[in-house]
Amino acid sequence: MMLDVRVRREGRTVFSDIALNDAALTKGAAARMVELEIYGDKTLMTGFSSDGVVISTPTGSTAYSMSAGGPIVEPTARNFVISPICAHSVFTKSFVLSASGTVTVAPAELNRKQVYLSVDGGKAFALRQGDQVRIGRSRYETELLRLTDKSIYDILRTKMTGGIGYEK
Repeated sequence: MMLDVRVRREGRTVFSDIALNDAALTKGAAARMVELEIYGDKTLMTGFSSDGVVISTPTGSTAYSMSAGGPIVEPTARNFVISPICAHSVFTKSFVLSASGTVTVAPAELNRKQVYLSVDGGKAFALRQGDQVRIGRSRYETELLRLTDKSIYDILRTKMTGGIGYEK
């Protein structure tokens, strides 16, 4: 599964890309948090102050999303994972949503703050006040080849723990 990522500004698309792993909205270099609003199918889900947010595919759930505290999702699942980055709230947690809908992220108030969108760790796109980042399931999919008999859990356990807890 891949993500279709678009930035809407004043009614038109000003940026679009496809992500295998994730789309991240992050603050600029200044040590100020940004306020973000997250919508699921045009309904406000949550809002929070943070260093940003990562919206990932199941494949990307073991990358930036996991580092931000998000769950690990089986690669064959069809979900979006929304993981706040260092949220300034006790109650802000990750969300796992069906990939059949759309996620929209909007900076609530920039006030001299900068917010950047990066797709799969690529070049940052600067967002402006009023921009909306819309993320949906892409019509494109990536086929991955399995080169080993190891399961995803064997691979993760080895990579993430150095093999601790792995019985041969």
